[in-house]
Amino acid sequence: MKFDVISTAGEIKEERLAGRTAIVLDILRATSTIVTALACGCREVAPVETVAEALAILEQRPDVILGGERESLLIPGFHLCNSPLEYMQEKVGGKVVVLTTTNGTRAIRRAAAGSGQVLIGSLLNAKAVAREALHTGRDIVLVCAGTRGEFSLEDTAAAGIIIKELHNLSGDNSIFPGSDLAVAARRLGEVYVHNPLQALYDSLHGQKLARMGLAADMEWCARLNYYDLVPVYQGGTITVKH
Repeated sequence: MKFDVISTAGEIKEERLAGRTAIVLDILRATSTIVTALACGCREVAPVETVAEALAILEQRPDVILGGERESLLIPGFHLCNSPLEYMQEKVGGKVVVLTTTNGTRAIRRAAAGSGQVLIGSLLNAKAVAREALHTGRDIVLVCAGTRGEFSLEDTAAAGIIIKELHNLSGDNSIFPGSDLAVAARRLGEVYVHNPLQALYDSLHGQKLARMGLAADMEWCARLNYYDLVPVYQGGTITVKH
């Protein structure tokens, strides 16, 4: 079995994902928010790429909750931003969330066009998503959303930490890197696994969020293996795999 890493959403190509299990990562903050929402009782999350698409769904289904961000800020007319701390039981329990973000939801949708299966990963569920990926028996591609088309330290470090979980679960001799980037991600994960929060603060996007007063979000997103659940994207929505 092989594992590989894609550095940004823009690098997603169907041939790189065909027949493989994709783990999509947008640590700050989309996939961390999705994992949190589902852990807090959200029924499903529908990721969409545009604000217009989200508003159109609200017109048809006024009971949904609109969540998301542009420039890390609440979108006018939306109920929630992209902070995982907003997606607690009292707000999303039993609800359907329609989510649009700058990087993460685009990466999810693009990965789904080529992959055999799309799992939603984060530091919050690193071990659980690694275990499920191994269970599929397919080669694994960790898809980093990146930041505005550029490499992001936090996503790649998280990919490396999940790769470390893959090795811990499978044994070092049973899973192999498919590229130099996969090797680099694994080494980066080894650096940050004992202090994931430092990876977020070292990243340019994390520094931006810190300046915006969102340190609490970063602390939440850095909680390693806080949840034992695996969100799966299928048929346009994300639900917890049972």
